[in-house]
Amino acid sequence: MSQLSLSWLGLWPVAASPWLLLLLVGASWLLAHVLAWTYAFYDNCRRLRCFPQPPRRNWFWGHQGMLPLHQRTSSSTASWSPGWRFRRACRLVHDFTDAVIQERRRTLPSQGVDDFLQAKAKSKTLDFIDVLLLSKDEDGKKLSDEDIRAEADTFMFEGHDTTASGLSWVLYHLAKHPEYQERCRQEVQELLKDREPKEIEWDDLAHLPFLTMCMKESLRLHPPVPVISRHVTQDIVLPDGRVIPKGIICLISVFGTHHNPAVWPDPEVYDPFRFDPENIKERSPLAFIPFSAGPRNCIGQTFAMAEMKVVLALTLLRFRVLPDHTEPRRKPELVLRAEGGLWLRVEPLS
Repeated sequence: MSQLSLSWLGLWPVAASPWLLLLLVGASWLLAHVLAWTYAFYDNCRRLRCFPQPPRRNWFWGHQGMLPLHQRTSSSTASWSPGWRFRRACRLVHDFTDAVIQERRRTLPSQGVDDFLQAKAKSKTLDFIDVLLLSKDEDGKKLSDEDIRAEADTFMFEGHDTTASGLSWVLYHLAKHPEYQERCRQEVQELLKDREPKEIEWDDLAHLPFLTMCMKESLRLHPPVPVISRHVTQDIVLPDGRVIPKGIICLISVFGTHHNPAVWPDPEVYDPFRFDPENIKERSPLAFIPFSAGPRNCIGQTFAMAEMKVVLALTLLRFRVLPDHTEPRRKPELVLRAEGGLWLRVEPLS
């Protein structure tokens, strides 16, 4: 039998058997994988050193976000201790909403609900909390405080980022088109010319047609929520014969719909007159969906439009908005933003 030299391992020559060769191949394979895993682990550790780390001193309190600001690294609290601060923020919000619900519940009448609703509606003081407190499900049961709190929180906070995004982009477009900005300002001034102080009332919102057109065109170009989703409950046959099957989640691009050149000629051009009453007659109502559409559309769209009109009207009444030197770049996330923020300049009106 041939001899196998293992002098490089410090061993005497031994008989070369298939089992010995198999053992050597297996050991070499295992050693190669151990070395590869060790190097990968070392490389990961080396790259992770580039990321902010929690402070080594007072490590526990640093993770709880309880160190003074000058003792923390720049993003240690945000990156390493979101749990404690998140729970504290949620508790603060929930306590506030619960207090409002309890206070409103004490003022509701125990009987004569229909008369109460009619009186509130007539005086225009019926609000979202009143409606929820008096609502019942299909079994005739009233909503619990937790259910009402969830709805109220959704209504308030879902409309925070989206409304801010919508306002930012419409101010940007008016800054880029001073002729439209001046026409909006004249419309507001004409509406409020005999009033002191200059405040917007609910009935005024229907008398700002050009301002509304400018807002809608901005929402078309920069919808605050660029993508929505829907659960398909039945097969949908498309015009070309393809089928969207029942049971899947379908993503709908609001941004793509609003920039479809077959519906919107020159889709990147800011033109408020697209929403002139004469121009929207021939257009599908589903061509413009910044608040989604159908039974699952945005519950706060009327409130959002009213809020934006008031803020925009009072801003233009007091300031002239001018564009910055840098052109913003869209940053599509859950809410459409601008990279690095959307910067504008304002001048007080004399």
